[in-house]
Order: sequence, then structure tokens, then C-alpha cells
Amino acid sequence: MIERERVSLKKIKYLALDEADRMLDMGFEHQIRNIVQQMNMPAPGARQTLLFSATFPDNIQKLASDFLSNYVFLAVGRVGSSTELIVQKIESVQDMEKRNRLVDLLRRNVVNGKLALSLIFVETKKGADALESWLCRSGFPAIAIHGDKVQM
Repeated sequence: MIERERVSLKKIKYLALDEADRMLDMGFEHQIRNIVQQMNMPAPGARQTLLFSATFPDNIQKLASDFLSNYVFLAVGRVGSSTELIVQKIESVQDMEKRNRLVDLLRRNVVNGKLALSLIFVETKKGADALESWLCRSGFPAIAIHGDKVQM
């Protein structure tokens, strides 16, 4: 649409790139650079630009310095690693055993006599919705979060 001049970027005030590291990993650097630098988008000082990345590797920092003026790097925790407040445990479980194992883990995860809050990652939006429904039917309060849902 941009290349066919059906959409113009010359009045863009805010540019936000979320998961910028994934975009680079997937080979989109050329397209990002083309859009930001050659498609009539206002210069870095004339627009507010935000790059979000969980890891912020060197190539993302280079992208940030190219796309932003006077950029500020804000890190929460140690860049590229999880915070020490998060415990990561990996278990190999057969597909048929996953839900039973999840229930066991959730029931054991108790703090001050209450079920602790848990964050469970799944592969698809459909999978998130299905897991939410199943957890609620199993007596665990749950909510799925993904881009097609209101995030309140």
C-alpha cells in the first residue's frame, strides 16, 4: 500500500516497533529500514519512536541508534536474561499428560494458603482460549491474553 502510494507516512507522529528482535531474526531489517528511511516518514527528531525488545541484542541497539535521535535505553532487570525473581523449570511431558501435570503444578504452587499467580505460555491464540476455558471448568480462575482480546 505504501509503495503504491495509497498510504502516506509523512504525517506519522509515533512509530512503535514491538518485538523488534523477532523482526530482525525473521529477516525484516531491510523492509523496516526501507519504511523508516525511504517512505516519506518524518525524521527521527520529528516523530516519537519506540523500540521494544525483551533481549535488545547488538543489532537492535544499532537499529535504535539509526532510527532514533537522542535515544534512551531503559532496561528492566538484566538485559538478555530473566530476573532472579523468576524461577524457570523445564519438564518433558507427553502431550496427553500435559493438562494433568499442569493441574498438579498449579495445586502445589501455594503462597500464604492461596494459589499463587501463574503465567502459562501456549503456542496459539486458539490454544490460549482453549486452555483458559479448560482451567476455568477445572476450578482455576484463568484469563487468556492475546492481541485479539481487550487487555484490561
